[in-house]
Amino acid sequence: MNTSGIITRIRPAGSSRTALRAVFRLAPLCIAAACLISCGGGNFFDPMNVDQKEEAYMPVVGEPGEYGVVSIHEIVRHKRGDDKEYEIGAMFEDEIVVDKNQLLDSSDIISIEAIAINDLPGFYKLRLNLTQNGGKRWRKLSTIDRTTNPSLAFVIDNVLYRTFKPRFLYSDADTVVIDGPFDEAAALNLEANAIRNFMHFSQQ
Repeated sequence: MNTSGIITRIRPAGSSRTALRAVFRLAPLCIAAACLISCGGGNFFDPMNVDQKEEAYMPVVGEPGEYGVVSIHEIVRHKRGDDKEYEIGAMFEDEIVVDKNQLLDSSDIISIEAIAINDLPGFYKLRLNLTQNGGKRWRKLSTIDRTTNPSLAFVIDNVLYRTFKPRFLYSDADTVVIDGPFDEAAALNLEANAIRNFMHFSQQ
């Protein structure tokens, strides 16, 4: 399986016009998400407001490989300064360093389903439907001893969206849930673009 198309996308945010468009499209809603999570509510952004949702939550669908491209990476806690490390922008914080060799990417993800979180309106979990090889890769990444590095980096379009702890995936399953939360704009973009990106990067 050829994943070179995704590897070349892991570069500092801002070096690509496509990445910038994606960041600016998601940034206002992600900032709102941060406020809701940290403040427990407020009027900064109302996810139940139909007028806001009509335009703000319209999934962005462009050319395959342009939006909603996913990669999962180890976070480098102690820099070694070698070519396996890469510094990328983060949605809510300063740039971080990740291992350039992704553990999983869009070529392993057949489709993504956004699942509403009942007690957190406007936010979602993600259900990833993985290829057979993707299932094997997930099982490997979920069983690694993470005493020192408990979280992984979930990267969307070259930007760290969030860190997460991977659920264990049983040997007879190729579907896994990432608890999130993911704001609605990000979740729906991932859902809308996942199949197209899978076909593009896996050359289906």
